Amino acid sequence: MTLFCSDVDGTLLDHRRTLSDRTVAAIRAVRSAGHTFVLCSSRMPASLEGLERLCGVEPTPLIAYNGGLVLRADRTVVTDVPITPGDAREAYAVCSRLGLHASFFAGDDWYAWGPDQWTEREATITAVEPSLKSAHDYVASGRVDTHPPHKVMAMGEPALVDELEAVLAGRPGLVTYRSKPTYLEIANAACSKGDGLRALADELGIDVADTVFFGDNHNDVSAFEVAGTAVAVSNAVEPALDAAHVVTGHHREDGVADYLEDWLAARGSQS
Repeated sequence: MTLFCSDVDGTLLDHRRTLSDRTVAAIRAVRSAGHTFVLCSSRMPASLEGLERLCGVEPTPLIAYNGGLVLRADRTVVTDVPITPGDAREAYAVCSRLGLHASFFAGDDWYAWGPDQWTEREATITAVEPSLKSAHDYVASGRVDTHPPHKVMAMGEPALVDELEAVLAGRPGLVTYRSKPTYLEIANAACSKGDGLRALADELGIDVADTVFFGDNHNDVSAFEVAGTAVAVSNAVEPALDAAHVVTGHHREDGVADYLEDWLAARGSQS
């Protein structure tokens, strides 16, 4: 059995930010052939489950928060690596000082800064609504200490995000990813997509040599270093293209589906 694992945004989703009919058909085909196809993203589990439902299949394992939370199909936990409360509070303090929006994601709870353009945009992209409690409530109530976040997403003017990134670089317990000039994703430095892929492969009893990972961005490189076959979409950043074993089509042209169809066809011709 082969474990296929794919990043979501910029890799698997089309120009409408959803799964194309062709991609859904390809995922169903590899699963029908007895293989496993898993989503791996910086997104929260609830958002990934929404995409999973589009495939019309039973729940499968998930790798959420860039490997910070790995879940079995029954949603029990394989690995759980949240940001420490101290680092989360520091991120909150710096964002407050700089006037940046900061959303805190803990499991399936999303604590947004407030009802602003950034919250609205994130809700549209992920198809998930934030908690009624704000990020300010989350920190002030102490819930940040008992239920620490797996991810903090800071959003705002690029120059302010630059400053936040520079400040947090001095905290060894954190890793940051600049997904776009106005976005900074913050996570525990002890987790990565590569760690998530390895943990899930071990859980399923699959050799990492029998894994295929699809990606496009800097945070996918760690998974490329673990996977038996690393596949970059043609729109990937240079470090991902350099680390890939194979380059497939653009995400807007169903590059992942293109690879899966060819992979199945090649094995069909060998049987």
